[in-house]
Amino acid sequence: MAFELPASKGPVRDLANEAGHTLGFALQAIGALVVATFRRRLSIAETLNQTVFIGRVSTGPSLLLMIPVGVFIAVSVGELAGRIGAGGYSGAVVAFVIVGQASALVCALMMAGVAGSAICTDLGSRKIREEVDAMEVMGLNVIERLVAPRILAAIIVSLVLCSLITVTGVGACYLYHIYVQHLPAGAFMATFSQYGRFSDFVMALVKATIFALTSTIVATFKGLHARGGPRGVADAVNEAVVIAFALVFIFNTILSQLYTVIVPAVGAY
Repeated sequence: MAFELPASKGPVRDLANEAGHTLGFALQAIGALVVATFRRRLSIAETLNQTVFIGRVSTGPSLLLMIPVGVFIAVSVGELAGRIGAGGYSGAVVAFVIVGQASALVCALMMAGVAGSAICTDLGSRKIREEVDAMEVMGLNVIERLVAPRILAAIIVSLVLCSLITVTGVGACYLYHIYVQHLPAGAFMATFSQYGRFSDFVMALVKATIFALTSTIVATFKGLHARGGPRGVADAVNEAVVIAFALVFIFNTILSQLYTVIVPAVGAY
């Protein structure tokens, strides 16, 4: 397999060609991951190394980002709820916003912006040093050796990261509710347990998995198709981050709408 895109023939045709090649690459990558896993050809060492690497570069920024996001949500919700006399329902809003939306989105932004850029840089550097070409000459399956472990590692990290982000965000709102607003902890926990559902958390994990899969496929595709030296690698990283962000918000909208259709709201019959 030669990781080269067709020559430029105009913006519209370039966009169509790249979209088609990306979709084909995604199917190949997912298929290689499934086949390598069932045939026990997946490199465990490479998967563990990538899991540790992605977790190391993503965990700190994600938690540091989620703390101010959680506090901002708590401040906004607390101010609005106080004005309408519903300060005791802040736990319900936190359950909907953080568990249902914010945790998966923060995880996705970190996977696309931090982990995705690191993956794209790594593979792009290998591409311009002709290491990928050397692997192809030796008859090695590049997608199975380089892409599949990174996809699996990204999915594992995203699941753990989404759980940590959810706990951090809810904890920040809880502490603000008690120590800043001086409201009873029981009211927060009562409304949180009443309106917060396990299905919301499961949906957040599903979103995080899809977002990690999408971001990693885009990053690996751009990295393996980088050309033009170090500047080409930098351009590939920028394109990968922008495309991953756009796809994340599109998929988030679709999944959120499907969830509201499949799972009825609390109190609905």
